[in-house]
Amino acid sequence: MKRIPNEQCAAICGLFCGACPSYPEECHGCLSDYVREGCRECKNGFRDCVKAHNVSHCYACPEFPCERLDAFSKGPIINGICNHANVIPDSRRMAEIGIAQWIAEQLTRHTCPKCGELISWFDMGSHACK
Repeated sequence: MKRIPNEQCAAICGLFCGACPSYPEECHGCLSDYVREGCRECKNGFRDCVKAHNVSHCYACPEFPCERLDAFSKGPIINGICNHANVIPDSRRMAEIGIAQWIAEQLTRHTCPKCGELISWFDMGSHACK
């Protein structure tokens, strides 16, 4: 059965975990109970930061957008694509419309209209239906 991204796929930092190449085999979103190691460790410090500021997501922090998030939004670049580039505008959008509606928008944006498959960040410009 195909796993549909839910609110656990709205990452603390503003990423859409449903577009991650690790979803759903290795991870169900960074706020789920099944998180890939790299995100569970959160080397960027977002998990610790939201706890320290007593918020659930970066957009809810009084310091948003901070230097940490700004730096995160600039890399890494893989195959010419920075999948972190939209974390600040996407976080603002989450705050504006709510997480459930934001997930619906991301599903529309990342679902191939022909085959219905989720398209990962790195395949957005080059997806080919199987």
